[in-house]
Amino acid sequence: MNELNELNELNELLKPVWGAEKWIFEGWSKITVHEKAIITARMNELFKNGLPFELKQDKLFYIYTFSLLAQLEVLAIQVPLKFENKMTSPAFKRSMRVQLLDEIFHGLVFTKIVYLLCSPYSQPPAYNHEVEELCNFIRHEDCPKVGIVLLNLIGEGWIEEIFKSLYQQGVAPLVFGAIIEDESRHVSEANLYRTIGIPSKLVVKEKLAYLEKQLIAIFSQYKYTASVSSLLGIQGSIDFIQNLDKKYQEQLKKIDLVPSEKWQSFLDVTTEVLPRVQAYADHVHEIEMTPSREIFMTQWDNPRDPTMVGEFDLNISCLDFFNKKHPPETLTTLMLQAISLGLSGNDSFRSFLSHKKLYQSKEAHVAIVVKLPDCGDHIANIVFENCHLLPLPVLAKRIRDVIQMMVFCYKKREQLEKAHPHLKQIIKNMLYDFNFGSYAYPMHGSSMVTLSNIGACGYARTKSPLRSTESMKFTLLEVERKSVWNKSSHSFELQDILPVSVSADHRIFDGNIAVPKIISRLFNAVFQQMGAHKNQAAPAPSSPSVPHQNELEQILHYNTALDKILPHNLEIGYKMLLSLQSLWPDFLGIEGFFNKHMVDNTSNISSDFLVTESSGL
Repeated sequence: MNELNELNELNELLKPVWGAEKWIFEGWSKITVHEKAIITARMNELFKNGLPFELKQDKLFYIYTFSLLAQLEVLAIQVPLKFENKMTSPAFKRSMRVQLLDEIFHGLVFTKIVYLLCSPYSQPPAYNHEVEELCNFIRHEDCPKVGIVLLNLIGEGWIEEIFKSLYQQGVAPLVFGAIIEDESRHVSEANLYRTIGIPSKLVVKEKLAYLEKQLIAIFSQYKYTASVSSLLGIQGSIDFIQNLDKKYQEQLKKIDLVPSEKWQSFLDVTTEVLPRVQAYADHVHEIEMTPSREIFMTQWDNPRDPTMVGEFDLNISCLDFFNKKHPPETLTTLMLQAISLGLSGNDSFRSFLSHKKLYQSKEAHVAIVVKLPDCGDHIANIVFENCHLLPLPVLAKRIRDVIQMMVFCYKKREQLEKAHPHLKQIIKNMLYDFNFGSYAYPMHGSSMVTLSNIGACGYARTKSPLRSTESMKFTLLEVERKSVWNKSSHSFELQDILPVSVSADHRIFDGNIAVPKIISRLFNAVFQQMGAHKNQAAPAPSSPSVPHQNELEQILHYNTALDKILPHNLEIGYKMLLSLQSLWPDFLGIEGFFNKHMVDNTSNISSDFLVTESSGL
């Protein structure tokens, strides 16, 4: 027997333990053999056919979602463990005992699901530090009155709202149906408060401030938000946030409290962003793969290098490029519009892959790659929707304006890092998860086609890599003037030739499509369109260090809005800047979001302040 005990001790030292097990064991060690048999029978029944639900989306979404739920749900075991002996009524004692068995069962269910999903790798994603910190904060609460409030808010409140939302969206209905049914027979909040008492409002308010901060930090982690929102859908996510807030306010009202400004600020940002994402998602639909596409899916994973590369020459003599008849940005802007026009007229060009499913956007999304001025080697993308519908001068000015906004985000992010050095750890954690984590990062595919111009660098040929979320990329190279044979006149002519490289994901695009002819026709079409708008002269480009007055006003709007958001949600504001310095989805109306959060008295701020803010950033 001693040898067996020593072997068990050695196994505990050698074998990795995920984290949920020790909290489940804390409850398991307090119940009888008969009660263990009841739980075992329920587990056997639920898992008699293996995983008790169908995977309708990428397994990765389920892994992150259920690993989060398992970590949070084991916290609920603390309610009956801490308060069973404090129940004076025999009926309440019996209910609390039933609740203990249920919560142990729920913890076992979620943890077993995580292990089944992670098979054959066995070990789930790393136990999340922020989640465990939140749970330990509640577990270690000494005051029973405060403890029951916090446990009810999280264990019987917010987590329960996630269960209901997933159940309503048809995610693991057998699992969540059983758990929601269990919750209905537990000791009510009113009975708990009546038996144990309600704590001081001032004490609870201070605890809630910390609690909300931790929950917001969890909700803002991409791997969890992307996974849960993918299973819920955008509308399901909006409903969840609204229901969560409603329930939270109702629970706090019982103890005469209201949510903090930090929580309200988080909700304001979320409820503003999600409808904008939904507007985009409404224009994207899944399409069935052809047999060829299904075969291709078995041959290639998300491309780190393009699986198809093509090069062709485009005649741009109409621009009279070397005599500089047009502003220097004209070529790139025309190509941007030509590609957008091509996407709008060819359904297959708007297809993209995301987590092994094929989707298609109704709108044409094209991203231009830009190097932000005075931002080191930082490269960014500006994504436009149907930009072929805009007059070229308007589009050219819009690109310049957005670059100024992205420079602001870059500089503001640098300022925050200097003032709050711990923020840099957010990037390190994200990069670690992405590059070294046990499981892939749940990055969604993108409907955008990217355009990059490196002609000024003198390149004549290139093979441009694809990001794992990209499906097609165009790269413009150095324009050359050379003699070209004219088949009609049977003579050589001097022409301005633009070499173009196309990188594509062969799982989506057919290499037999005559892209060179299509782009040539479309380029001439948008050039003619530019001529029709020739009277709409583009405003003169502004210096990177001295933006125009309207750009200064917009920067001020951004700065003012951030000054309202950052004191309450520093990490969320920082992540927003991180995102917008690199990827600007222009069609989501970012300015509208910031303008909504700016203060009303900006008109009282002097122009001197505008210049100082924009140049000092």
